[in-house]
Amino acid sequence: MTLYTQEQIDKANQTNLEEFLQQKGEHLRKTGSESVLIYKDSTGEHDSISVRRNRWYDHKNMRGGYPLKFMQEFYGMSFRTAMKELLYGEEPGPGRKKNAKQDNAKEKAENTVRNDANPSEDKIGKSEFILPEKDRNMKRLFAYLLQKRFLSQSVVKCFVDQKILYQEKEHGNVVFVGTDKDGVPKSACKKSAAEQTKGFRMTVAGSDCRYGFCWRGDSSKLYVFEAAIDLMSFITLKNDDWKTDSFLALDGLSSKPLLQFLEEQKNIHEIFLCLDYDAAGIETCDKLKDILIEKGYEVEKIKREYPLYKDWNEQLKAEHGVEAIFPQSHPKKTAYHVAVRKLGILNANTESPYMKWRKQGHEKSGFSFYLEQMKRDFKQAEKLVKQKEADTKPLFASILRMADLSICLMCEVKGENSLPELTRYQTTIQKLEKAYKPYLDKSKMDRRIQEMKEEMEHLKTLAVQDKPSLFVWAKNMADMAMRTIIYVETEYLQELERKNSFVEQSKEEQKTEPDTTEQIELEMGG
Repeated sequence: MTLYTQEQIDKANQTNLEEFLQQKGEHLRKTGSESVLIYKDSTGEHDSISVRRNRWYDHKNMRGGYPLKFMQEFYGMSFRTAMKELLYGEEPGPGRKKNAKQDNAKEKAENTVRNDANPSEDKIGKSEFILPEKDRNMKRLFAYLLQKRFLSQSVVKCFVDQKILYQEKEHGNVVFVGTDKDGVPKSACKKSAAEQTKGFRMTVAGSDCRYGFCWRGDSSKLYVFEAAIDLMSFITLKNDDWKTDSFLALDGLSSKPLLQFLEEQKNIHEIFLCLDYDAAGIETCDKLKDILIEKGYEVEKIKREYPLYKDWNEQLKAEHGVEAIFPQSHPKKTAYHVAVRKLGILNANTESPYMKWRKQGHEKSGFSFYLEQMKRDFKQAEKLVKQKEADTKPLFASILRMADLSICLMCEVKGENSLPELTRYQTTIQKLEKAYKPYLDKSKMDRRIQEMKEEMEHLKTLAVQDKPSLFVWAKNMADMAMRTIIYVETEYLQELERKNSFVEQSKEEQKTEPDTTEQIELEMGG
């Protein structure tokens, strides 16, 4: 196979990603020296991806890098397809024998994410951090926070007195300041107090993203929020002696401010995650909890505090009779629960054609029936994915059977015969559901199929008599199948639409190019 050269890989990664995405019709919003990509997925519209020249960073999922990886992550393209798109149809260089050096070059191109890959935190030419000039009064600030946000005057005044909350002179924006343990300002965020510019917020240039708006108390308790206004809303709702506890706003969903705060405040042993009750907040809570456990914090000391509405300020609004946004469940967790119910209902109906077929197959061939049928269903699913069919019902059916048969295999191999068959089945699948974390489930369909294919290949190396190993294999397959079912139900159609629109636009661009013999040969693969 002809391979792309390292020079071509470097060339692809030098592509100006901002210009490239604009040419492809993606929605980018300019914010200072970088752009923000506006995109949609099953959880709604997002602006978490920053792009600057040939660099990108996804603040929501904490990953980033260069154009080649972006094409693979965002569009779900293979390495070769991504290369061809970034090089505008350029074919691989002259063929040569594949060697370890070239393998390493490809791996580096696919996986490189430098420590400073976040465009917002680029150390090259980083701006000096200077706080916006303070206004002579804070009338606008108090009017906005008290009348529009319903915060307690005493709470707002406490933060004003700490010199970490003030009104900007130039535009009258509210400024929230992040400080270190010595009270030295390290970061700042501006938010508009004007009704006509609702939603405007901007991080001050040169801000150190490791420091967030906070209150440092002497107790062992820390309350963590997404935004400063949520933090002050919670304190207003709490309405008691709060100053001995610590409070931190992440100014988004990054774990960096939390880890920095804990590094400085060794008195903290109990952490309350008070993030928004929506898809992003649910994912981030799972992620932060895993990070904290890895850092040595006790599971019992990491707690989730849920607002009654979408966030704490929405709850405060509701208490003042203002229409508020209700809590929002995570679409993937909802879809997982629906799939679990479907499988439970399926197994409860023992007289259905499917259940009779499954029972007869098992009675005839034992659990090898499950394995052989899963192989057939996987081949069918793989074929359907390659065809990129918009009708996902056949794909859904194949993967649902794989999940069902995997769970049946888990139950049989484990052999808890003291429980009724249906109870064993439901207990097993409920454990899978409880362990599911959407923030770890970000792969596109091609990658999911590849993972299942690798697991199918791994089956050949297992001795079917080795029940512990077979149980682990079946559990892995059940987990992969369930996650793929959820993806089909929530995001796969969006992936297909994005891919198809990208391909169609590329074809249109090719049609507008000069109709030279060289170009015709290139399009025909000559």
